[in-house]
Amino acid sequence: MEAPHAGSSLKDLNEKLKYHFQLKYRDSNGGQLCKECGKKILFVTCHVSIHETPPGGACEGFGTVRQFPLPYCPHCEGVPKSTSTCVHVGTGSVGNILGEIPKDVGQLEHI
Repeated sequence: MEAPHAGSSLKDLNEKLKYHFQLKYRDSNGGQLCKECGKKILFVTCHVSIHETPPGGACEGFGTVRQFPLPYCPHCEGVPKSTSTCVHVGTGSVGNILGEIPKDVGQLEHI
């Protein structure tokens, strides 16, 4: 899986991750396996810049960077080339959403 395209909302980012998991992977003894080849799913760190979007939608503004696990199948998908993205939020809302970034795969369905 590549990091989702820049400009996604936090909800959109979460939905893309959940959809990819449901489509490509299955749970097995405390881990995830690829549905296609059966290999164990690995993770790389994805950096997500969460920042306020000023009028006009420019990709800039006050914010922070958080990390989350980005899954991939080493056999079918290979190591992701894109491991960073950004999320645009409304003015004044960066502080309110920091707790919503998934810290591990198990949190994806709880957001």
